[in-house]
Amino acid sequence: MFRRSILILLALGGLSACSDASDASEAPATAAAAPAAPTTFEYTESLSVDAIPGFPAKGVANGREIAIQAVYFQPRFDEWGLTLSTEALDRPTAVGGSADAESVNLSGLPQELGVGTYTHTIEQRGGGYFQIKKPDDPTRTTSWNTSTAYIVHITKWEVEPWNPEGSIFQDAGRASGKVVAVFRGNGNDFQNSWVAGTFEDAVVRYMGRPRWIPDPNAAE
Repeated sequence: MFRRSILILLALGGLSACSDASDASEAPATAAAAPAAPTTFEYTESLSVDAIPGFPAKGVANGREIAIQAVYFQPRFDEWGLTLSTEALDRPTAVGGSADAESVNLSGLPQELGVGTYTHTIEQRGGGYFQIKKPDDPTRTTSWNTSTAYIVHITKWEVEPWNPEGSIFQDAGRASGKVVAVFRGNGNDFQNSWVAGTFEDAVVRYMGRPRWIPDPNAAE
């Protein structure tokens, strides 16, 4: 009887071990952690979302590092645009006016803008311009149009539609995400320049009725 009890206990122990091994083999594998965002950026025309650095957006303008003080989206003509400026906004619908302010102005973002990734390659025409200090007179700026590439990656888009009953200038909401834009130098007056990094709660605004919204007062 004693020997039989020992055999039963050994058998139960073996079943338990098999059950534990089976549970362990069926346990789901732990998902790999997402790679950390880069902490540096070097000029390149081959852009990717993963290569956008994790620091707040900043830039290099013709060899000089510039601090971005304001990021905002607003419609321009028949599309959305994005501006990253060295001039802070004193209110969401303020109109910038400093003669020495520099800004990256990206164009070609669709009317149906929202959470997602938007790209412009260096081979495409347009893409925006860099309002940059003049090489021969740094107290003034000039609109530098050159081959441009960008990625705008939006992770939050909390924006109200245009209100036809509201004021002409409207604070529409906020957006978050990250961006990289590069501007090809000409090997003479302008060097390769760029802006890259993250943005949190950037202003989204209407500075007048967007062109794609019908005018309710237009004659039929």
